[in-house]
Amino acid sequence: MSTDYIVVRLQGGLGNQMFQYAFGRALSMRSGMKLYLDPSTLNSKKNRGYQLDAFTLSAKFADPEKIQSLITPHFAIRKKLWKVLKIPFKYADTHILEKDFPYDKDIASRKTSAYFDGFWQTEKYFSDCKEFIRRDFSFRDEEVLRRHVQYEEVLNSNSVSIHIRRGDYVKNPKYRKRLYVCKLEYYKNAMKFLAERFENLTFFIASDDPEWVKNNFKLSKRIKLIDSKNALSDFYIMSRCKHNIISNSSFSWWAAWLNQNKDKQVLSPDIWFNPCAKIDFRDVIPDSWTKIETEFSG
Repeated sequence: MSTDYIVVRLQGGLGNQMFQYAFGRALSMRSGMKLYLDPSTLNSKKNRGYQLDAFTLSAKFADPEKIQSLITPHFAIRKKLWKVLKIPFKYADTHILEKDFPYDKDIASRKTSAYFDGFWQTEKYFSDCKEFIRRDFSFRDEEVLRRHVQYEEVLNSNSVSIHIRRGDYVKNPKYRKRLYVCKLEYYKNAMKFLAERFENLTFFIASDDPEWVKNNFKLSKRIKLIDSKNALSDFYIMSRCKHNIISNSSFSWWAAWLNQNKDKQVLSPDIWFNPCAKIDFRDVIPDSWTKIETEFSG
């Protein structure tokens, strides 16, 4: 085992943290380096605390000495200057900042100690370690999660999860500049796509805006809201559906990825970020998933 190690910064909610862990876990396995996580910047008051304890993975947190030995002094200030004012800077080779969303083979083949600061949102970073990642993301309290009132129905029907993300995507002006809000037409087209290929579908909708769902969908025996207990419960039920219609959200991305139906169809929007943000998201959606054409209206 190498004496080198890697530290991965955790940021964002459950889906983002899963990408960051999967990236680090796969890199650790390929390189033989030990993996440590840095949760120090997570903010539990904003529902962004450490969330990987939902799974059975064994994570080690980096102590301050390990972090300080790898990061660049005053890096937070330099990073902000770069992002806001586009002032270029050099940073130590041990402090790796994700510069863009596409897969970076050089980062994936790293073999010496480093601190990784990014989102790493592509399966390509861990496609060679899928079974280990799936095992790590086994639910710690699955026995409790299985008690959900709709669990048996999801398991025993031709079930399709639909995730509708609105909330902060709609309300937060900062997010609106960067993030795309999927339109009703996208969900309708995705449902039609599956209905033309499978019989007796039942759609289970998870959303942070249930009133919007009630106002825009005719709920019935075949189209129903997931009886939401909490976000993790919604996530679990979506992951147990036969097929998935996701939003442009890492939360629903991972629910679909953990779906183990070998014949699953996963449908995603072909727009992931607000086009005005000009972010290259070509590697976010796995090649085996189907992109549904969407329109951007500003």
